[in-house]
Formats: sequence, structure tokens, C-alpha cells
Amino acid sequence: MKLIFNKKPIFKSRMIITIVISIIIVIADIYSNYFIELRYYINSKISPVYFILNKPFSIYKNTFNYFIKNNILQKKNKNLNNKILQQKIKLYSLQKIKYDNDNLRNFLQLPILKEKKNILAEIIPIYFPINKDVIFINKGLKDNIKPGTIVLNNQGVVGQVISSKNRSSQVLLICNKKIFLPVQIKNSNITFIINGNGCTNNLKSEYISTDINLHKGDILVTSGLDEQYPIGYPVGKITDIFFDKKKNFNTIYVKPFLQIEKIKYLILLIN
Repeated sequence: MKLIFNKKPIFKSRMIITIVISIIIVIADIYSNYFIELRYYINSKISPVYFILNKPFSIYKNTFNYFIKNNILQKKNKNLNNKILQQKIKLYSLQKIKYDNDNLRNFLQLPILKEKKNILAEIIPIYFPINKDVIFINKGLKDNIKPGTIVLNNQGVVGQVISSKNRSSQVLLICNKKIFLPVQIKNSNITFIINGNGCTNNLKSEYISTDINLHKGDILVTSGLDEQYPIGYPVGKITDIFFDKKKNFNTIYVKPFLQIEKIKYLILLIN
């Protein structure tokens, strides 16, 4: 029974036959081109199968490479954007420094600085001001700043201090309705008083005699009659002249040189 079901001799014979056939095929392949042509023919027939089988892997590989490259590009773009942002911040800082230097240079060129004792102050920004005709500065009682101190900038008259604390002060702008300022036409002896008309409107002066020769565009400067504001300092420019028939007087409107939204540095005249 064991000899009947014993398969080892059959296996050995198969192995011998396979080896002999392989040797014959190798010798025939060496000395004949038939198998080479056969291989080329088979390869040409099954190459589409290779292509089809390789396509999913190719798609996977290309997709994987795409996401890798996209991720790398995003990181590079992020780094470049950060560098651009840093450069812009540096540029803005340099522009701000240049602007501040120009302002300070203009202050130093003011002739009033040679005549009166003064101190440089900076506006304290208030983002939601209750009163638009009042500003705050970073100088106070410790700097000998008291109510009544005159405030100027390189463009013209700003106003005067109305209250002081140890390290800050409150400045009332000339556009406030409580401010009355003696002025004169530049390079003339024509004097009168103008007062604030609200910081959304121009300054005005009423009851100007019709005999006074005024023109649009005339420059007004301080007359110094109140002995507070320096003589000849710019105030504004006449924009409109109206004749009141009932009162028989002229009313003029003056656009101040003061531009509060652009002010940063101020000059305080110490009495």
C-alpha cells in the first residue's frame, strides 16, 4: 500500500524532465534567434496589460508627489509671505521714523523757539474721543505746564492748556467756540478777533466793518494784542466773506492751518 501511494519517484522524474527541457531551451536560445523573436512578440502582446496594471500605481505615485510638492510650495509661500510682511513692517517703521524726523526738523526751524522758553510734547491718542475740540498731551505739572500755556505746532496755532495733571494735560483747540483769538492780516495792520465755530466748521469773525479791505485767500496771523500768543504766528486762511445787510457788517470764515488728525508733536510755550 505504501508503494502505490508513494509519489517521490514521479516527482524526481518530473524534476529531471524539467531540467532537461530547460537546458535544451537555454542552448536553443543561445544558438538561435527564435526565442528572442518569440519574447519580443509576447512582450508586444502583453505590454498593454503591463500598462493597464501599472496605471493605478502611476496615478497613485503622481498624486502622492503632487500633494508632497503642493505641501512644500505652501510652506515656501508661507515663509515668503512672512518675510515680505517683516520687510513691510521694517519699511513702515523707517517711513514713520522719517516722518517724525521731518516734523522735528520743522520744529527746530521755528523762529519762536529762539525767542521763548518752550518744551516739546506728544499727543496722547484717544481712539473714541468724547469731545473733538479737546486733545491730551504727555506733559503736565512736573514739566511746569499750567492752564493757559499756549500750544503750537509747525503749521500754526493749536490752542491752549485748560487743565494739567502730574504727567498729562488737556488742550482746548482753537476751533472750540470758547476760544477768541486776536489776529491780523499778514503784512498789514488790519486786526480783528476770530473765534471757534466747532471743529467741523471753519473759524469765523463777525461784525467786520465793510471799510476793511479783505479778500479770499488772505493769511491770518496772531496779532499779539492779548500778550499770550506770539506775534505773527500762522492761524489760517480766509475762505469766505459774507455781507449781512441787516447788521451792515461782514462775516468772514477762516480755514485754520491746524490739522488735528495729522498732529503728533506740539510746542508748549512756557510763560
